[in-house]
Amino acid sequence: MKPLRIQIKNLGAIPSADIDLANITCAAIAGPNGAGKSTAFTIAPMFAMFGTTKPGTSADDSVRAGTSEMAVTFDFEHQGSVYRVIRTRSTKGKGKTTLELQRQSGELWTSESGASIAETQKKIIDLLGLDEETFSSSSMILQGQANAFTSRPAGQRKAILAQILQLEQYETLQEKAKARANGALISLETDKAMLAAIDVRLAERSSVETDLTFANAILEGKTKLEIAAEIDLTVGREDLAKIVSRQEKADQLLKQSKDLAEDLAQKSKALDQQTYRMKVAETCVEREPDILAKAAEHDRIREQVTVLQAKDSERKRLGSEGVQIAQELEQIEASLKKVMVEIGTTEQQLAEKPALELAVANLDDAKKWLASHELDKSRHDEETRKLAEVINAIANKDNLMEVESASKLSEIDTCKKRAAMLKDAQCIDIDRAECKFLADAKEAKAKTDSLQLAYIKWHTEALEALAGDVGLKDGIKLSIAAIDYDPHAHASARQQVEELSKIELKLKSLAGSAKLLAALNTQRADLETRQAALTEKRHKLRDDYKKLLDELAELPALNARLAELSPYLKQKEQLPAAREQLRSANEQIDALTAEINGLTKKIADTKKQYWEIVPGDGVLQGLQADMAEWQQNLEQIRRDKSAAILRIGSLQAKIDGFDKDAAEAETIRSRMNPLATELTRWQTLSKAFGRDGIPALIIENTVPELERIANEILGQMSGGKHSLRFETQRELKSRSGMAETLDIIVGDWAGDRIYETFSGGEQLRIDFAIRFALAELLARRAGARVDWLTIDEGFGSQSDEYLPLVLEAVQSVASRFGMVLVISHVKQVQEAFDQQIIFRPDGESVEVKVA
Repeated sequence: MKPLRIQIKNLGAIPSADIDLANITCAAIAGPNGAGKSTAFTIAPMFAMFGTTKPGTSADDSVRAGTSEMAVTFDFEHQGSVYRVIRTRSTKGKGKTTLELQRQSGELWTSESGASIAETQKKIIDLLGLDEETFSSSSMILQGQANAFTSRPAGQRKAILAQILQLEQYETLQEKAKARANGALISLETDKAMLAAIDVRLAERSSVETDLTFANAILEGKTKLEIAAEIDLTVGREDLAKIVSRQEKADQLLKQSKDLAEDLAQKSKALDQQTYRMKVAETCVEREPDILAKAAEHDRIREQVTVLQAKDSERKRLGSEGVQIAQELEQIEASLKKVMVEIGTTEQQLAEKPALELAVANLDDAKKWLASHELDKSRHDEETRKLAEVINAIANKDNLMEVESASKLSEIDTCKKRAAMLKDAQCIDIDRAECKFLADAKEAKAKTDSLQLAYIKWHTEALEALAGDVGLKDGIKLSIAAIDYDPHAHASARQQVEELSKIELKLKSLAGSAKLLAALNTQRADLETRQAALTEKRHKLRDDYKKLLDELAELPALNARLAELSPYLKQKEQLPAAREQLRSANEQIDALTAEINGLTKKIADTKKQYWEIVPGDGVLQGLQADMAEWQQNLEQIRRDKSAAILRIGSLQAKIDGFDKDAAEAETIRSRMNPLATELTRWQTLSKAFGRDGIPALIIENTVPELERIANEILGQMSGGKHSLRFETQRELKSRSGMAETLDIIVGDWAGDRIYETFSGGEQLRIDFAIRFALAELLARRAGARVDWLTIDEGFGSQSDEYLPLVLEAVQSVASRFGMVLVISHVKQVQEAFDQQIIFRPDGESVEVKVA
């Protein structure tokens, strides 16, 4: 995975930035503090890929102050294809986040996103083969975190290495194995408890069978009592039905009487409403002459108002035109002031022209003098560069020889240790053993002799190559001495040419000043003419406006009278409807009076029929009471019968349950043996996934590889003066035995010492060496190559002697990662890299220059 481009909008202090990384291999990132260097190269990629923000902040906190929309677009190459990730955040409303994954197809981008942000995030992780923590650890060394591993106590480093190697998955596997073992144990114990409970239940079978016989006898007696009670209740129901029929007819007559009374009330209410309508219509018809007179007056006033409103519109137009003329006059006055200032400035510049021409006459001689010094400097710099390259090559070969020698010897020693496992294996037939660990030991034993011969041959060839570079260095020193280069004279010539060039530019800028002065005088005359014309036009507008105001004086009074007369127009329109309403109301009153008289007579006849058929008091109630008593007796008999049936069903169910229990007991006994075998297997796996099992073997095999990579880098940084090794166990002082640890032992001219005893600058070089090694090891073990490493600050503690070595080692790491970006405020660090990315705040964007 390699970055190609980062586009940022409103992230942190960065309003806008577009960074092209396609041609970057090893570059320094420079710019003023607060410009957003760390944000662009650490926070922006992590936000785009995983939604990560600065520690202690949310996505909303990262949106640039004064804005509400943030976006990061990150293009990268991975496994031969180019991808783009776009993540945005809006703080509007409740806030909204979007995430898009795209793949380049020709000149187009096709979407690879999922149905949701969560699905798209999972696709990104699956594509890279790295989660957020692993991606950050393998591609970034953040500010102040270079010693995140080495600064921890020795007793904790091994645990941290386990986390970096993601060995916590074995804790998860162990927990799952324990859970499976506990599940199997619980199932086994549950089966034992179930079997015991079944035996207890089966002991009750004889007693339940006796209770079933007694319950059948009770059911037979209750069935006979139920038949007799049903016969008594049927006779009573027939008598009750005859009395109920008479009562129902009486109730119907009573309801009919009530319905007629309600209809009579509604008709009386309708009569009152029609009487009110008649009176309202009579009042309106009586006022007809007054209404017609007021409507005619309204029409006459309306014609006068229409004429005056047209004049009012003209008045408003004149007022608006007057305001516009006043604004134009203000603009002309401002333009006249500006033109007068420009005329004075141009006249002053033309007065300086003779003095400038005299100074520029010496420019050609100064340029020839400077060109001579430039040629000497170019030859001197080229020879100096060649000398530095030869010296660096000698130092690198010397350092690499020592580092590679230690690496090859370490590899030989590792093979010997792996081969030693054959002696301790206690295997019956080692030659035929097929387990992974013994096969590895057999391979190491066969490889040891060939490695030792290869080491002797390599060491001889390396010494011969180093002698040739020393002779080349002496020849270059003689060439440098033959060049007589004076840097002080060179600087003086450059300064003189720069000063005379500035004077020449100023003289060229005066070439069009005479024409400009003439144009400015013409512009001034035009503006004065326009000013006089507009002033005359404004005076005429004021006179017309005042005349219209006098003519519109009576308009407010006419509008007020018009508003008073408006209701009479509606009343005039309602007169025909009022006459029709008067006629209709008289007809409705006559019809309703006739209906009310008929309903009154019908109510009297219905009440007379009711009293002729209604039953006597108490007859129906007495028979209903007897029926209720007989019904309660029958229901009690039925409840007793149902209880007997339920009792029989319950007892029969228990007997059926005894049969099922017997069958279930046989099933339980048949599955207990496989459960016991499964329990043993899960307990074995739980032990293998524990700290002393597979994770311990992985760490022991990883430490030599980590030690080899770290020594290669540390040897370059320290000029071969330092090397390191890791010790994973330490003898206990208080008692016999070994303690788990990860001590860092560093060797120099004084011998071997622990990491904590070295100076700050020396510790930083050790930190970088281990941190680079961890990043490369992690990317390799994750199975996803990350061709990118970002280093944020961290060089301030290095001395002048060792800083070049650290920088050279950082540059050499570029070949391991494909792209190395170094963020630093130290000028010497910035100048050490041929490629530079410079950040410059520029108003509403950040200018990014890639050199």
